[in-house]
Amino acid sequence: MKRVKITSILLAIYCQVVLLSSCKSGGPGVPHVQGTWDEPLACDSAPQRVLEAFDSAVRFHPYEIMNDTVNNVCVMAIGEVSTAGKVEHTPTEGFGIEVVRGSITTFFPHIKHVRQPMAKYDNATQTLWLASSAAEGTGVQVEWLYKIRFHENDSAYIARVINPYDLQQQLYERLCYSVEGEQVKLYDGERLIWEGTNTQTDMGGLDSEQPLWIGEQMVYDLSTTTPSLLVKPGGKFTTGLVLTYDDMPTLTAPLKMAAHGSASIDDVEQIVFPFEGTYLDEDNHEPSLFISYRRSDGRYDVEIGIFRLTTLDDGIGTMGDSGLRFTATDASGNPIGGIITLKGDTATVTFTDSTWPLLNNGSQFIYTREMEQY
Repeated sequence: MKRVKITSILLAIYCQVVLLSSCKSGGPGVPHVQGTWDEPLACDSAPQRVLEAFDSAVRFHPYEIMNDTVNNVCVMAIGEVSTAGKVEHTPTEGFGIEVVRGSITTFFPHIKHVRQPMAKYDNATQTLWLASSAAEGTGVQVEWLYKIRFHENDSAYIARVINPYDLQQQLYERLCYSVEGEQVKLYDGERLIWEGTNTQTDMGGLDSEQPLWIGEQMVYDLSTTTPSLLVKPGGKFTTGLVLTYDDMPTLTAPLKMAAHGSASIDDVEQIVFPFEGTYLDEDNHEPSLFISYRRSDGRYDVEIGIFRLTTLDDGIGTMGDSGLRFTATDASGNPIGGIITLKGDTATVTFTDSTWPLLNNGSQFIYTREMEQY
């Protein structure tokens, strides 16, 4: 197997694409290859003429991003403004967000809103999450995550801005890869975490001398209890083309914001071992599904509790193309198995190899990841 070490980052900062470091053969284990960027990603400010148009606006032309009628919170993007004394509308060039709670409107002129922004309000924590994409440099799209809170008078303020550079650096320092023919393998240090075959033969095959890439394929999922980061690596081909393709896995990790300081991936291993964690069952919301990664052999320990039915406490899981496949021992002492799939914070356990009368093949049970409060 040929393993390659990145010796330099041959990208101008305007490209804003993150490298997955490659693995090098020889020596004890697979080393961590460290690398740095020239500087963090810039969060652009609205052009002066756009700000002047905002200041003299007599009418805004917004479109809706989110409208939470239950909690009376609305998020709008400003597309154009009408200014005093002018007939034509002035484009805002993708800048300007309005946040409305109750009857109070707060305007954020410097937040971009291109490429389908998303927002979600969490009434339990009084927090508004806003994922807003912005074109960096030559057009690569990256997503910024804003944590917005409210004063007592319902006016909004930005409590935290999550710079994707910070999260990209964590991944870059953590992951590495190897290529042998059309086989691609991802590692967390010395541990193999994923392998697959590149089927894009018309692209000329993967270039084993170049790293895999994480570019604009790093987005946020706001549908879960805690905002999650989704990353889908791409590959550089011998023809020189770089793209994200369906053969690569989507890595998922919830984010954790400390009371003070920058955001981080909550237990970085969840980006490379996304199934790890404690899950609450759908019926009584008690911890009933436990999944932990075995560092010794690359498999998972799986314990499944099914409310008022049974507990399978000796499950062993292995990663497959469609999810985490497990085998265990049922209440009669016979083998039983199935597959666990994960979407955001929701794990679905489906039994496919059962001889126990009380668990038919095809039976499904839903669990939700237990998250820390922050």
